[in-house]
Amino acid sequence: MSLFKRAAVLGLSCAIFACAESTTEPPPPAAPPVIVMDHEAPIGPEPEPLVEYHVGEIRRGDSLSTALFRLDVGAAEVDALARGLDGVLEVRHCRPGHWFEIYKDTQGALQKFRYTSGPADVVFAYRTEDSGWQAFEEPMPIDTSTHAIEGVVDHSLYLAVDAAGERPWLTLTMVDMFAWDIDFFTETRVGDRFRVVFEKRSHEGQFLRYGEVMAAEYYLSEPNERFRAFRYEFEDGKVAYYREDGTAVQKAFLKSPIKFASITSRYGLRRHPILKYARAHRGVDYGAPSGTGIWAVGDGVVSFAGRRGGYGNVVFIRHANGLESRYAHLRGYGKGIRRGARVHQKQVIGYVGKTGLATGPHLHFEVLRGGRHTNPLSVAAPPAPPIPPEQMQRFREQTAPWVEALDRGAGTR
Repeated sequence: MSLFKRAAVLGLSCAIFACAESTTEPPPPAAPPVIVMDHEAPIGPEPEPLVEYHVGEIRRGDSLSTALFRLDVGAAEVDALARGLDGVLEVRHCRPGHWFEIYKDTQGALQKFRYTSGPADVVFAYRTEDSGWQAFEEPMPIDTSTHAIEGVVDHSLYLAVDAAGERPWLTLTMVDMFAWDIDFFTETRVGDRFRVVFEKRSHEGQFLRYGEVMAAEYYLSEPNERFRAFRYEFEDGKVAYYREDGTAVQKAFLKSPIKFASITSRYGLRRHPILKYARAHRGVDYGAPSGTGIWAVGDGVVSFAGRRGGYGNVVFIRHANGLESRYAHLRGYGKGIRRGARVHQKQVIGYVGKTGLATGPHLHFEVLRGGRHTNPLSVAAPPAPPIPPEQMQRFREQTAPWVEALDRGAGTR
């Protein structure tokens, strides 16, 4: 049986990862994402050009259907896929920790599906000419090796990781790991340094995908500050990232509601670009291409989602400790975002637009504490609970190899 080999090339412009030497100019529009497929099709016709690639995971309490719904796969498509998988993959046996990949065409229709339930258990399915599905088992013994790279940011983190011979996934994962401490668009500088220890999965010497990121370090040249994060797996299988002393990396609030965006207007008095007079700017504006996903900066409950005056389309989220976050000028809303909906940190709650009093696509972001506006860039968020004292010895033993790997620099194990 021929193996399904893939290479996903993300359409990421260098500007997305550019170091922030100025916050006065918005970034140029990002190119649309492009997925280039390079594989041996098992049988059947070549589908429409594939432009969307997503990776999903079965979470606790999930069915395959609910996991696919999160990636905007419709009920009819899910039903058709399930029928095609009958006899090859028992969808009732999907378990937390299993993961899958989906590919969509230019119309957003699901075309290919790949489900991984174990190192040697892979199911691949593709849409046939009659819109049915053909599925088969793709057993694949996988070798896992641990690697480490380090680099200096000369222009962008993306280019520095690329120069080290690695792919954009690794850059995005590092950004996610440090999203509570570093805004990678406004705070990174030329001269910053990084190290990361990670797994690679391969078959017969052929790279298949990345595994876990075990540890990472990012050094900000200004203000001379170092951040580290180490992966720790609890006895019950829960995984989280912690600092060397056992304090949690995760905090109640993210540094930014958008993964990559430039600040175009800060908190304080400014001349309004439409109203043409000075007024208090009670939030921070992030310039980003229309349609860019917007994160909830923390767990909470949606208190309002709809149209409101100069805000245009807006979402208000009520958080613990008397905090509220507001997201304005949205083009549209994330799936299930409505009043009363419970949201989680890093959940996409909307998309950048220019509704209301806006001259161009951007996000206007506000934070209120006790009903009073406060500067979003200065909000101090409490961290998640640290490693319990009774687990510290186990934590030190589990992370000791990764501490040593970061200390000694790049290499391969």
